[in-house]
Amino acid sequence: MKFAEIRNHLFTLALAAGLAACTKAEVKPDASAQKQTAPTTQADASDQKQPPTAEQYHAQGQADLDKALEQLRNVSLFFEFDAATLTKEAQDKLSVVAEILVKHAELTVRIEGNCDERGSEQYNLALGQRRAEACKKYLDQLGVKDKQITAISFGAEKPKDNGHDEEAWKQNRRDDVNAQK
Repeated sequence: MKFAEIRNHLFTLALAAGLAACTKAEVKPDASAQKQTAPTTQADASDQKQPPTAEQYHAQGQADLDKALEQLRNVSLFFEFDAATLTKEAQDKLSVVAEILVKHAELTVRIEGNCDERGSEQYNLALGQRRAEACKKYLDQLGVKDKQITAISFGAEKPKDNGHDEEAWKQNRRDDVNAQK
């Protein structure tokens, strides 16, 4: 056989093999090849957590700040007669105040020392200041920055209860924590 005849014969065989391949059943890929991820639809994209917009971030920050301010409202710490020593209950309340102030460094508080009506004006102002300073010192020990705390005394000038008995005096021997922005 000559080279031309072999070439024609090979060409005919290749053509026949190609035709035979086209007539066979379709080859199915294995299961791993069938697992294709579906294209992401708009609904799928909305299910994925998107980073907050600037407005959402600001709103959440403001909500956190408002909540912190609310927690700092109407916090009163009570003292024994003629004392500026923090009770366990006062320390517990101040721990909560400290957590908030450490988390929100932009907030400040004014601690207002108060006394009952017994004692001279100067004595009550000094005792109220010692009480306010005791709270300030405790908050400082808990990590609150000094610039976030102001301590002031009102002595007996701002009674919580205007009565003239032991129950009224107990309410007036206190520090009030007032939050400020």
